[in-house]
Amino acid sequence: MSPERAGEPAGIYVHLPYCRSRCGYCAFVVTTDVSARAEYFSALAREIQILRTEAEGARFDSIYLGGGTPSFVSTEEMASLLGSLHRSFGIVPSAEVTIEANPDDVGPDSGETWASLGVNRISLGVQSLIDSELAAVGRRHDASGARRALENLARTGLSLSADLILGLPGQTAESFAESVEEICRYGVTHLSVYLLETEKSKTIEEDRRQHPERYLSDDEQADAWLALGERLGRAELGHYEVSNWAIPGREARHNLKYWRRVPTLGLGVSAHELWRGRRRANVSALPGYLTALAEGRRPVALDNPIDEDEAAREEIVLGLRLSEGVPWSEIQSWLASHPDPALEEDLESWQEAGLLTRHDGRLRLTERGFLVSNEILCRFV
Repeated sequence: MSPERAGEPAGIYVHLPYCRSRCGYCAFVVTTDVSARAEYFSALAREIQILRTEAEGARFDSIYLGGGTPSFVSTEEMASLLGSLHRSFGIVPSAEVTIEANPDDVGPDSGETWASLGVNRISLGVQSLIDSELAAVGRRHDASGARRALENLARTGLSLSADLILGLPGQTAESFAESVEEICRYGVTHLSVYLLETEKSKTIEEDRRQHPERYLSDDEQADAWLALGERLGRAELGHYEVSNWAIPGREARHNLKYWRRVPTLGLGVSAHELWRGRRRANVSALPGYLTALAEGRRPVALDNPIDEDEAAREEIVLGLRLSEGVPWSEIQSWLASHPDPALEEDLESWQEAGLLTRHDGRLRLTERGFLVSNEILCRFV
């Protein structure tokens, strides 16, 4: 493990790329062709065995099945995968085990079935509770399907997270607020809200260029974002990361590892990892992934060591994404080793503008600062 976090349990991410259909805004590595799915799960089993030796002696307290649509795979496939992970790695009994799910995969007994496999946390891709907004980006489920899924999962006692998107075509500040209000009534313990990245979809970007009136302006999105925080605060969901709110104690344990630079293994096509002071990424093409593992080697496309300077930069850039911020001493050390009068002036002006705050020896983004976090974080280069 990397020496700075060697005492903390690590995490495991597994990418399952299969989807019934592709959403209009999706920029992830996914496929709707299931013809090689059995071969893919066999390749995952081989990758687990390769990593088993490298991870010997490590403890893990989180497993995250992402995608793609993990809820789309069969119970037998999921049981086999989770069983292999538990047999091969030192996973603690209290580990957080998360699967991402689409509402149309959630039936009356889905929560109980997943719980029987050891899953204790569901991340549900709701995105909106307005039919026209869902249809505009090609979501397969409608609002009533999302409500049924929320109801089915809420009564299982599993930790329930939901995703929403701000900035969908045709969305208004009022319709977004309606989705937020309704989500709060289902008792979710965690909510992730993402801004629609129109530039990642040629179709949506072209639609926005031709029909700008269908999209919230930057100022309207900012107002909706700030109103969101106020509403979630009344529901006792704290804003702990740029895009994430949670009931205290229900923060995403696995995702916190990324922002705190705790070691994580990454399995599956396009998966990324931080392990023993190196950042690695698997190939993003499914044929290349399958071929490499059939030949008995890891399908790595990127394998870079992290030097002291890069580690210091990551600590700041990732740490400032969290509401807890970073120690001011880390900022001072960075400025001492990277003299930049313009950055020093910017840090002062951002504090004067109420975008950053210093308290108890830590530098933090404010609620307004979260809105322009990319502009602030990109200055640490």
